[in-house]
This record gives sequence, structure tokens and C-alpha cells, in this order.
Amino acid sequence: MERKEKPWRLALALAAGALGAFALRRVISALAVHLGAAALLMAAALPLCRLLERRVKPSAAAFLSLLLLLLAAGLTLVLFMPPMLRQVRQLTASVPVLLGRAEALWQTCAAWLQARGIDVAPVQEELFALLSSRAGTIIAALADTLSRLVSTLSRLLLTPLLAFYLLRDRGRIAARLTLLLPIVWRARGVRAAREARRETAAFLRGQLLLSLSVGAMTALALLLAGTPGWLMLGALMGVMELIPYIGPVLAGVPAVLLALTSPGGWLRALWTLISLVAVQQVEGAVLSPRLLGSATQLHPMAVLLLIPAGGILLGPLGMIAILPAVTALRGALRGWRT
Repeated sequence: MERKEKPWRLALALAAGALGAFALRRVISALAVHLGAAALLMAAALPLCRLLERRVKPSAAAFLSLLLLLLAAGLTLVLFMPPMLRQVRQLTASVPVLLGRAEALWQTCAAWLQARGIDVAPVQEELFALLSSRAGTIIAALADTLSRLVSTLSRLLLTPLLAFYLLRDRGRIAARLTLLLPIVWRARGVRAAREARRETAAFLRGQLLLSLSVGAMTALALLLAGTPGWLMLGALMGVMELIPYIGPVLAGVPAVLLALTSPGGWLRALWTLISLVAVQQVEGAVLSPRLLGSATQLHPMAVLLLIPAGGILLGPLGMIAILPAVTALRGALRGWRT
């Protein structure tokens, strides 16, 4: 009789847990963001922490590694944020010029189509009225997004504390999690966790180095090409590099469009496009094989299918997180089978 009640108890416990998770979904989501950010911060500080642990205690090593990492990030922001904000203001002021050039291009195309019997005049007025009305809305939304991002970062003081304890007690936490597994699955679970950690760390480390390299190369290439907003566009390209194949294309479109507002016009836009293509060729032929390696790369078809799936599930964050998640799952399955 007691054995028959156990499945019911398990089902009730699972149902209660699901209802509790649904009721507390906002709290759980916020905690998951903090924990995920802390895990990324821990992964970034882990190599330095291991090096410092040879000379000082684990607590001091964790504190010093996080402190040096945060100081480096803060110094980078202090150096590069003011010129980036100046470029954002300059580019905001150039939006009417860009709309004027787009309208002139449209009128040329409309005249060519009308000469061949295709009348697009009814669409023209509505289109540019919509673009003019949306331009201010888009800029205001961008400014609001940046302010909310800064506000969110200021609230994430919990993240460094979580990262500190994850660094200091990572061995103890791993041992406690291992004890939660049944004995018959424990060896496989440990191998799966180690393989997932190895592949995910290699992927994230390589992807971050690749993004930094591509962002710096893009900024330098756009500076040489005379593209306005070269620093901001290089930073944008570095961030969008986290979304393979699709991200660089999305980041390249505003660079070419903004080059049209410069005195060079179409010639400047052409040089900008050539610079972006050259950087992507270096990335695909040299940087990506060396920094990512064949062991951590996914098939291009899988990447092109996974990125939209991540976007559908979690939006822009899902497009970035889907590839590390799949890499971790692939490593865990490999470790479980061996």
C-alpha cells in the first residue's frame, strides 16, 4: 500500500513545485538573471583566481581576482564611454540628413519605376511620413533603453557577491551537488558536468575574445575609412558578433547607412562596406578557427536554426544564450555516454 502511494506523493510534490514556480516566476526570473550574471563573472575571473590561489588563501584569491576584473571593466568604461556618448549625440543629429538622402534615393527609384508604368506615388508620402514620425520615437526608445540598462546595472550589486561565493566555494558547491545524484548515476553525472563545463568555458572564452578582436578591428577599419561614429559602431559590431552570421549583418547595415551622411556620401559608404567585409573575412579565415577551434564550433546550419529559436523563446537575450546552452548540453551528453 505504501508503494502505491509514492507515485501519488511524487506527482503531488511536482505539481506543488510547478504551481509555486509559476506563482513566483518573477522572483525566480530575477534570481536567475543574477545567478547567470554571477556565473559569467565567475567564469571570467576563474583563470586569475586559480593563479592567485597558488600564493594566497581562496577567499583572498576570489576577492582579488574579482576586484581586478571589475577595475579593468570600470577603467574601460571611463575611457571609452564619453567618446561613445559624444558619437551617439552626433549620429542622432545626423538622422534628418540620412532621411533626406533616403528620400532622394526613393524619388530616383520612383521616377525610374514610373517611367516604366509603375506608379508608387501613393506609397511615397505615407512611407516618408511614417519614417519621419518614427525617427524621434526610435531615438527616444534608444535613450530610454540605455537609461534602463544603466539603472539595471546599478541594481546588480548582488552579482559580484554571488560571484565571490561561487569562486571561493566552487569545490564545496560541486561536492554538494554531486551528493544529490543517486550513487548509480554519480560517476556519469560528474563526467557530464565536467565535459559541459569544459566545452562551455572554451566556447565563451573564445567567443568573448573573438568579439573583442572583431570590435577593435571594426572600429579601426571604420576610423581609417572615415566613417562617422566609428567607435560606437565598432562596439556594436563586437556585441553583435555574439550572434554568429546574423549579428555582423545587422550591425553592418547602420554603419553603411550612417556613412551616407558623411561628406563622402556614396564613396564613403562603399569604403565602409569594403572595410566591414574585410574584417569579416579575417574573422572567418583567421580569428574564428584559432579562438574557437573546431571542437567548440557548431555546424552553420544548426547555428542559423538555433538563433531564431532562441529569439522566439527569450528575445535578444535568447539569441545570445542559445549557443552556449546547446554547447553545454552537447558536452553533458558526451560526458554522460562515456
